[in-house]
Amino acid sequence: MFARYIIAAVLLFSLPLTSYGLGLQEEKKYGRQVYLEIVKSAHLTHDPYISLHLDEIRERLEGAANAPFALRLTVVESPSVEAFATVGGYVYVTTGLIDMCDREEELAGVLGHEFGHVGKRHIAKRVEKEKFLSVGTLATLLLAALIPSPAGKAALMTSGLGATQAMSLKYSREDEEEADRAGLATAESVGYSGKGIAEFLKKLRATGLDKTLPQYLLTHPYSEDRVIRIESAYRLKKTTVDTSLFPFIVVRTKILSRPFDSELEGIWLNRYAKDPQNPAAAYGAALVYSLKGDVPSAIRTVNTINSPYRSLFLGEILISGNRFGEAAEVLRTRTDPISRYLLAKAYEGQGQFGLATQALRDILPQALTFPDIYQRLGMVRGRLGDEAGGYEYLGRYYFETGREQAARTYLEKAVAKYGINTPEAAEVMKLLDEMKKSR
Repeated sequence: MFARYIIAAVLLFSLPLTSYGLGLQEEKKYGRQVYLEIVKSAHLTHDPYISLHLDEIRERLEGAANAPFALRLTVVESPSVEAFATVGGYVYVTTGLIDMCDREEELAGVLGHEFGHVGKRHIAKRVEKEKFLSVGTLATLLLAALIPSPAGKAALMTSGLGATQAMSLKYSREDEEEADRAGLATAESVGYSGKGIAEFLKKLRATGLDKTLPQYLLTHPYSEDRVIRIESAYRLKKTTVDTSLFPFIVVRTKILSRPFDSELEGIWLNRYAKDPQNPAAAYGAALVYSLKGDVPSAIRTVNTINSPYRSLFLGEILISGNRFGEAAEVLRTRTDPISRYLLAKAYEGQGQFGLATQALRDILPQALTFPDIYQRLGMVRGRLGDEAGGYEYLGRYYFETGREQAARTYLEKAVAKYGINTPEAAEVMKLLDEMKKSR
């Protein structure tokens, strides 16, 4: 995997340099270019729980973030504990960081801080000042952040970017304090206690993870003074927004981001045996049983969970056992995005492609955070005999996951099937034009 990052870095530095004056439209363009380069080399999460729940947090925070762009959140599969903002409203968070959070307010605090960097255009201001900063520079920094070992990070950086140049990208103390203030205000205004980010930073310091990054990386100073300033500034002592799903999200992250083996199985089954009344422990055991293919044990365990999400968990396990009709029955009345996505899978399993299409259309706005929605919609549209729609949404999926050639092929097929003079073809051609402009 590391070799792939090195190759990506070399290729990235062939991309054109930015100009001195970076307007909002240019910033959006460069942010998009960085995103496309990142997703070519990194692994995006394919878990609907993680992506769709984080999208809900993003949406909640975005309304108060006062950012000049729509905020785009991407969840990357990596054990590295990282969150980054880049130009144009793009923010990245790793599953390793989610794994490290005990409470949703911690994650919301981290995201609020990154949204603060976006709102204040801290990266864009450095791009405007330094003529050497290219799409490749920013993408390489992000790729380096996804490598868990400090030595690997340093090697990738020195493969294409000198320490002196990268130092210009490092956030200043003023940037960090400004992002802290903006992040606190954003988080607290929507109901998250501001102590979340302080608790997370203290956790990083306690584990020593704040010292694992090379000093020239685009990273954050985790000084004691900074933590003290945050603790003295937050006002909302207790989170008021509903965070009851988050403990289960953390369980999924801990289980699904690791190789499934007997050791992992033993950890969660023992945890459940010791504390069967703990909903998170019971869910972990049910998920382990489901991954093993022991659907009856998974169902039996889920039915012991005292949680409003029990039907959601049950629906997914029934799908894993190909019991699609039962799954659709327990998921049908749920309206949250995760349930709608799983309901579409249940309908698809029954061959009810029209109902699957409707369930997926209900959550299309979330596809920018979870592109798998586009892929599944393309498949079910094709099975309905709607070749044009199938090609379009598969093209959108490949476009959002950085596979430009495949995206262009499917989108051009969609235009041909829709008919060049139709409104649907006009929308697809706009996307094709956007692809050309983002090069």
